[in-house]
Formats: sequence, structure tokens, C-alpha cells
Amino acid sequence: MLKTIAGTTIKIEFKDEILELPKILKEKINIFWKESKESNPSLFNGDLICVGEYKETNELIEIICKRTSYAHHLYDERIGLPKEYGCHNLVVGCLLETSDNYYVIGEMASNTSVPNCLQIPGGNVDNTDIKEKSVDIFNALIRECREEVNINLQDKSLVENFEIKYISLPNEKSNAYLIITKAKLKKAKNGMIKYYKEYLKYLKDNNLEVEFSNLHFVSKMNAKEELNNLKNPKRSYLEDLLEIDSNNKK
Repeated sequence: MLKTIAGTTIKIEFKDEILELPKILKEKINIFWKESKESNPSLFNGDLICVGEYKETNELIEIICKRTSYAHHLYDERIGLPKEYGCHNLVVGCLLETSDNYYVIGEMASNTSVPNCLQIPGGNVDNTDIKEKSVDIFNALIRECREEVNINLQDKSLVENFEIKYISLPNEKSNAYLIITKAKLKKAKNGMIKYYKEYLKYLKDNNLEVEFSNLHFVSKMNAKEELNNLKNPKRSYLEDLLEIDSNNKK
């Protein structure tokens, strides 16, 4: 479920504790991970910050996070787990809009866990986002946008403005709590195409990780229709996000 949360205060506490799982479930996750690595050797089973508790009122969202593993997350995403053992990862994303009103949608590279899938720039919060027992989501947003599309959200020569606007809550298609920022770029569509091609060349020339093999541009005026014309798999939140934002006049 996608909700508008512009103006809402978000407080995220981090408890440095491991989310406990039954021994038999840990064994199943280990077997699953070994099989996943055989089919996709580039997968990495690192720490993952997950949501242990979520509370929301009209003016405040409170989230308490703990630690688990990426293997736990992937198992829950692909196999499924009972609610009490589920892995609800905390994710940030940024909906970028060009100066001439096109949404920027990334296509995941073939070596990622979701090849060719369409999504906005973003990713899981990690240890670098933990500051004095709280999670700095702006740090995560700035990092992910810089890594994936070379957009520094704090660079006023590239970005007109940005703010937290939406949250996607876990549902039958997604286990994540996704906090979404909206950013208006100073680059038009054609400028962004050229800019990203140069960045993609830089990544490949220096043997650096490529997360988006391609960018797609969806007109804000016809967002839902143009998104549906793209035959790639899509993140479950994407259609709702573009529909809600394209209807938002602010």
C-alpha cells in the first residue's frame, strides 16, 4: 500500500540486535542461499537492517530496526515466511522527475537479483546510515542516488528540490517498508540521457558495479500508459507511485 506522507515526521530507532529465527528455519535459509549463489554468483549475503516495529499517527511515523541477513530477506521475498519470522527490510527510493516532466525509471542490470526489473533509484539502508542509535534516511537516499545514477541530491546545479513524499508498506507482493523522496531535476530528458550514458561508460571503463543497465523515461502526462507499454518486470509499488504522483498538482 502506497501512502502520501509529505510533512510527516519520521523517527527511526536502531537496536543493535539480531532478529532471532528458529534453528530449522536458519537451516532452510542456508540451503536456499547456497542454491541461489549457484545460479547467481554475484549475490552477497551481508547484514540487512530490518523493521521490527512500525507505528503511525497523523503526524508521526516511528520505526524500530534490528539486524538480519540478506539471505533471510531473499528467502522471505521468494519463498515466503510466516508473519512472525518475516523480513521487512527498510528501503529508500527517489522518484526523479526531469525539468520537462519525465519520470526517470531504472532497469536493473542482468547480474543483479532482479534482472531487467524496473524501479526508481534506491536501496536498503545500511551500517553507514546509523548515527547514534538512529537511522539517517537522507544519508541513504543521497548515497543510493549518487551510486546508481550519479545524481547528488544536495547539488543545486543538478537538483531544484527534493522532499520525502511517500511510503510503501509491506503487502502480498513486497516485504519492504519503502520511504520515497521526490526530486525535481534541472536537467531535461535529453540532457539526462546523455548524462547517464557518460556515467555508464565511466563505470564500465573502470570495472565498477553497474546497477542500472539502462534508464527509461516516462511522461508524467501519460505515466500509467507508458509504464504499462514497457514489458519489463516491475517493482510492485511502481505503477501506484507514478499514478499518484502524476495526479498530484503540487
